[in-house]
Amino acid sequence: MLLAVLALVAHSAPTAFVSNGGVLYRERFLSPADFEAIRRECRTLRGGMRAEKDSIALRRMGLCLDRRSHTHAMLMSEAVASRIAALTGVPRLEPSDFPAELRQYGAGASMGWHRDDALYSPPQTEVILTLENTADCFTEWVCADGGRDSAWTTPNSVLLVRAGEGGPSHRVTPVKRGERTIVKLVFHEPDAERSASFYDHINSFPGAQRSVAERARALAERGGPGSGGKASRAARRRS
Repeated sequence: MLLAVLALVAHSAPTAFVSNGGVLYRERFLSPADFEAIRRECRTLRGGMRAEKDSIALRRMGLCLDRRSHTHAMLMSEAVASRIAALTGVPRLEPSDFPAELRQYGAGASMGWHRDDALYSPPQTEVILTLENTADCFTEWVCADGGRDSAWTTPNSVLLVRAGEGGPSHRVTPVKRGERTIVKLVFHEPDAERSASFYDHINSFPGAQRSVAERARALAERGGPGSGGKASRAARRRS
């Protein structure tokens, strides 16, 4: 069903993403059946969320999605990567080896103004899929012309953001009431190289599996595709 959704991509989308400085908000991203299957599985995982550490986000909860899960298989797929590429105007994107994250903003949670750290070179495209939203928070971003835009992100919407210094500054306003649950995904161009920030981010995940970091480091030490240098751990995670 994901492949059928590809036909819905608007031809103007790449121009919108680029002209707006590397940010694009779109609703009704997945088919209703695919979205409900993902949301249903993610609801069963919320009890495993833990407070994030070393993040500029305040009071946000999260966990890394199991790569064997239905949600990971559905979202980190070639079909979704192709659609994200079409929306951003990038010739080709691939699902990254960076963990997909389930995140939750509850009362008191927020995320200050920031640009997403570049985990790869060239910088990745980050995708925020909203699963649930009863919160009174908004996601705000700075447009290419210096103005601001915002969205109360609806369930089954995506916010696409270009990472790195060339990407837009954005934030999540404080939650006073309700909750917002999202999945964050990372896609990159073919042959992208890992940056030092890659390992900083992996090590900051709540309950991050050691095998994830070890697998990434092993590739780096072998100098394989996508390998990068060792991380500096001074910076807080901005993503």
